[in-house]
Amino acid sequence: MVTIKDIARRAGVSPSVVSRALNNKYGVKESTKQLIKAIARDMNYYPNAAARRLVTRKSGMIGVMMADISEPFYAQIIKGMEYVASQTGYTLLFSNSYDNIGKTNVLQKMIVTENVDGLVIVGSNRQDTSFTGILLEKKIPFVLIERNLQNEQVNCIWIDNKKAAYCATKLLLEKGHKIIAHIAGNMQNQVTLERLAGYKEALKEAGVSAPERWVFPANYLCEDGYRAMQEILRVLPDCTGVFAGNDSMAYGALQAIHEAGFAVPKDIALVGFDDLEFSAFTNPPLTTIRQPRYEMGIKSMEILTQILNGEIKNGINLCLPFELIVRHSV
Repeated sequence: MVTIKDIARRAGVSPSVVSRALNNKYGVKESTKQLIKAIARDMNYYPNAAARRLVTRKSGMIGVMMADISEPFYAQIIKGMEYVASQTGYTLLFSNSYDNIGKTNVLQKMIVTENVDGLVIVGSNRQDTSFTGILLEKKIPFVLIERNLQNEQVNCIWIDNKKAAYCATKLLLEKGHKIIAHIAGNMQNQVTLERLAGYKEALKEAGVSAPERWVFPANYLCEDGYRAMQEILRVLPDCTGVFAGNDSMAYGALQAIHEAGFAVPKDIALVGFDDLEFSAFTNPPLTTIRQPRYEMGIKSMEILTQILNGEIKNGINLCLPFELIVRHSV
């Protein structure tokens, strides 16, 4: 097993310098720090978590709370977080929040039972903000993904959902579609309302009056998109374009369209949101908004570990870029 002393001998420095470099402490030249880190990677060095906990009096664990960890949307976020965790020696502890942290005991379990050093929280009910006060009071660092709270003490990573939805809807309008339905997500989520606002803004700008009956609330699941599309075909027979609030619902909508004997995009054009791994392989391949999910995972852990190391302070608000991916469903 490789130790700090082994790295020190190879780098020609003392073990204390290696320790400071690997823990991003002051007093080590940047060139020396990078050399030591490169040697550590080359020698497959992993920090001794138990020893570090004794020194720092921290658990070495980061809690990760997601609405439903089984959903494919989270895969790339998790991959990004695990990459940084493997580089920094932290262990990730995952849990479902069921979109309402305040009404579950998961947060209490993370704080008290597991004694996590910090938290990454992905999404949550827009009315569910009480947990931020609890975490700030207990001085537990946390990063929110897919939330943009106007609070200088809260760290947020997000994309401009309104602008992204506007671009998705505008694409359908540019292709000549006038009656465009929107399969929305959970109306209690911030991202749902932002995407709905972007959809409405694009229609309004184009002079299209969109009644509320063009909006079909669902819950971001494939079966929700399937049922919503069946309803669209029943009550909105003149609809030629559909903007789904995420790719999972778009998959369900695609199945409902095919079962009804219609073709995409000949009869109905379809746009999703997220660019999940399967979206390039649907029939036809799905046009969608690409979220930088892997980067979201990386940035969340980088921000959190830097706060835990005392390198930066709370209040990071990071808006990442999105991309409209045009395939054959439009």
